[in-house]
Amino acid sequence: MSNYEVGQILFVVLNKKNQVYPMQVIEEITKKTLKGEVKTYVLQGGSDPNSTVVLDQIDGEVFDSSEEVRRVLLARATNQINKLVSAAVSKSKEWYLGSGTENVLNDLKKSDLPPHQVQKTIEDEELTVTLPDGTKARLKSN
Repeated sequence: MSNYEVGQILFVVLNKKNQVYPMQVIEEITKKTLKGEVKTYVLQGGSDPNSTVVLDQIDGEVFDSSEEVRRVLLARATNQINKLVSAAVSKSKEWYLGSGTENVLNDLKKSDLPPHQVQKTIEDEELTVTLPDGTKARLKSN
């Protein structure tokens, strides 16, 4: 488990919702036993000070920064998109072999955008993808 500071903002990707949720560490509890020392963190979700949860009970992934969560989600989305396009290309070869497939494949190669244009496209639009575990993620950049 990572060490966090009281007051630190964490970004949680909730498993049951397609949402990145900011939470603040409001309490660190240190318990010393014969087996060693255990730290527990209490987080506040939202502006209600009574809306607290223990970090270990969160059903989701916890990230230290917004940049880290953005990087991970973009990598997952890119990976899923690449799988979808590769599957479509494979099916086009299987289904349409000999009936102009070469032209379709050449068109696909010509339409590939350079990485900086792909990033701009992602930033300008909302993107919904299905992650490998079946979770649907909606990505929208401000």
